[in-house]
Amino acid sequence: MAEESADPEVRVLESLRINIGEAKNLSSTRDCYCTVKLDQEEVYRTAAREKTQCPFWGEEYIFDIPIKFRMLSFYIYEKDKLKRSDSAIGKVALRRGELHKCQSKDQWYPLTPIDQDTEVQGKVHVEIRTSELLNGSSSITKLAVRVVEGSGLTIVNGQCDTYAAVSYHSASRLETKRTKVKRKSTNPHFDEAFQFELQKNNSYVEKNHFSPPEEDICKTELRIALWNSVSGLSGDVFIGEVKIPISALDMSTGLHEAWYFLKPRETSNARHSKSVGSLRVRIEYQKDYVFPTSLYENLREILLTSPEVEPTTSSAVYILGEFVKEKITAARPLVRLFHHYGQILPIIRVLAEHEISTTTDPHTIFRGNSLASKCLDEFMRLQGLHYLHDVLKGVVDDIYEERKQCEIDTTKFKDGENLEANLANLQHYIEKAFQAIVGSAATCPTSMCEVFYYLKEAASRQFPDDPDAKYSAVSGFVFLRFFAPAILSPRLFHLKKENPDELVSRTLKMVSKAIQTLGNHVNPDKLSSVNMKEEYMTPLYSNILDREHVQGIRKFLEKVSSSKSKTKSMEAPIVLKEGYMIKRAQGRKRLGIGMKNFKRRWFRLTNRELTYSKSDDCLPLCTIPISDVLAVEKLEEESFQMKFMFQVVQPKRALYVQASNCVEEKAWVDMLSNICKSNRHRLSYYHPAAFVNGHWMCCKLQNESDRGCTPVTGVVPWSVTLDIDPDREMERIYTLFKANIAKIEKLEDACALQAVYQGTRSEAPPTMLVEDSKSCFETVKGLLFELHHIEEAHVNYRTLREETREYGSKQTPIGDENFNNSFK
Repeated sequence: MAEESADPEVRVLESLRINIGEAKNLSSTRDCYCTVKLDQEEVYRTAAREKTQCPFWGEEYIFDIPIKFRMLSFYIYEKDKLKRSDSAIGKVALRRGELHKCQSKDQWYPLTPIDQDTEVQGKVHVEIRTSELLNGSSSITKLAVRVVEGSGLTIVNGQCDTYAAVSYHSASRLETKRTKVKRKSTNPHFDEAFQFELQKNNSYVEKNHFSPPEEDICKTELRIALWNSVSGLSGDVFIGEVKIPISALDMSTGLHEAWYFLKPRETSNARHSKSVGSLRVRIEYQKDYVFPTSLYENLREILLTSPEVEPTTSSAVYILGEFVKEKITAARPLVRLFHHYGQILPIIRVLAEHEISTTTDPHTIFRGNSLASKCLDEFMRLQGLHYLHDVLKGVVDDIYEERKQCEIDTTKFKDGENLEANLANLQHYIEKAFQAIVGSAATCPTSMCEVFYYLKEAASRQFPDDPDAKYSAVSGFVFLRFFAPAILSPRLFHLKKENPDELVSRTLKMVSKAIQTLGNHVNPDKLSSVNMKEEYMTPLYSNILDREHVQGIRKFLEKVSSSKSKTKSMEAPIVLKEGYMIKRAQGRKRLGIGMKNFKRRWFRLTNRELTYSKSDDCLPLCTIPISDVLAVEKLEEESFQMKFMFQVVQPKRALYVQASNCVEEKAWVDMLSNICKSNRHRLSYYHPAAFVNGHWMCCKLQNESDRGCTPVTGVVPWSVTLDIDPDREMERIYTLFKANIAKIEKLEDACALQAVYQGTRSEAPPTMLVEDSKSCFETVKGLLFELHHIEEAHVNYRTLREETREYGSKQTPIGDENFNNSFK
């Protein structure tokens, strides 16, 4: 959860979908890469692009936000092998409150230069007290400034040894005092107080019980600056500062206490007005206020009964699809919701059959971006990803590793290239991909086969005189929208973790195009009429577009759509998540006392076990069955002075693991927690800190088998194998309905008019055609009632948040630029 909720029953969940496109006019000609940061924490890094001032990445990253952040930033770095670290070229920084303005739009942002003074993050807790003493004819006000603690401070050169410098600034005086240095902590507790004296004239009319002389009001302020005491450098490193004008303080109670966000030095602003290039990105930021399941119960029932509603155009799902402009935004939560409740096949069937029944040309089946086609796309990615990996990963890996020349467009040839050799290489990869696909029918998931059966039967009924229509309906999804896109963009389908370079990308593009072309031709008798749009591809198509290949496609399509009752079993375990992390040795091999260290290992989580090995192609060094995972929780940073650590609790010991960043930590903890939720031996209590030096650091108990001292975190009931949170999907569907509520109300009026006048219309119809006014009216009426009911809960929650949030608290420090946008 990125943001604290005003109501413990309401979950506030934030997510980001970021597409990093390209940069232009950079000041560097070295290899460049781009990183994504939440405040100063890096959560993603693109591949490096070689020696160009206009690098293209085209990478997408989707993640849930695990922390409350102020700034979303993109940094571009140039790789420098001669230096210890890469050099930053520039950055784009966006406040969280601004993200709603750039929803799902490609935009160019100017890059600004970077130096240490602008890289500010963190906050500081300050208390200010006043007391007044008489001194002859005047009084002296004593100002006591207490620096309580800091939070989330910047790490410099791998360390954070901080102190606070407190300064009193007036027109005539500058006085500075400092705290002791707090070592190795980004959340230091200072708890030190300093006193400053301020002369005050008794004749001055005081306001708020505390005012300096009138001529000093605008010039008197307190400054609290935080510094990193870095050894070996010429001077300490500035972290950030807070300026507090004394005249702005309300000291009616004698005490001012608040959290402040640290700010950069004002003198640094002028140095950063110059642009050093620009970056094109697309950002989709979403904040979900997820209420308890009971709130969505009736709306969920209206949605889940959509497959039973006749006609289909009167169902809630169809109505939502008609009003939402970007169909994929509706398809994603709908498919995930119906999948979670075991109703995905019925809704896919009715949507697909309705679309086919309204298609007049068999060559245009599912060629548009309708709700039905987008739901089918999302369903195949959700259900068939494991199948896709089994079929294509070997081919894609070969293309990446072998790096053979496959260019057959002679206008793009480089010196020494040979058309005949390149054509042979390309044809080798196409043949390998083709054979892998047509030979995989037996392992195609049962649910996908059932959907393909529905498509084939519906196309046969709609176009009884066209024997090819049933093949085209299935082929359009299997080849054009499943296999071909995965070959073209293997990273988006998790076939590879890194983006291809220029040579590999070109090979993938041509292989993908060839597979798509093969999928388009399901009738061997029409091969002679094939129209070659790209002349340079003619030699290739002359070799692969033959009767043997087309017959192979038809046999494959027949097998994967042969019967809706076909059953298959996927014996191979499903890989849920994998990647490198740092683990602490579990002490299973006792070679000596205290021989526990940290090593980088490749972790892989399946629906059966958690393993780790030296690398992704090595045998596991350790295997932990899911039945042995008793709890998964975060580990307190103080245990090993390391961030992003969590623990996998087993019957005999806990495995301590460090993720690469906060996003990865949350993803692993959520996935592991939910996959062990059904374990009947799951713990109720755990130790939030490690067992070190013979005792638990959290409760000081000295027996490693002692019962935990803290209740385990509650587990949200979602489908772990597909990472589905049904209440969150319901909230997103509600949000889509709410955004189109005016159109839904007009539809209700149109249904009522049509019913009263028995089909005669006195006004223009709504944006969708009402096929049956009575059934459509019943659906819309129920929808509107539930939407207003859920909206009432949202209004009450917003009121509660408004009442409970306090400007200056740790959750909303003074200086938070996002404060006024917190409800967007």
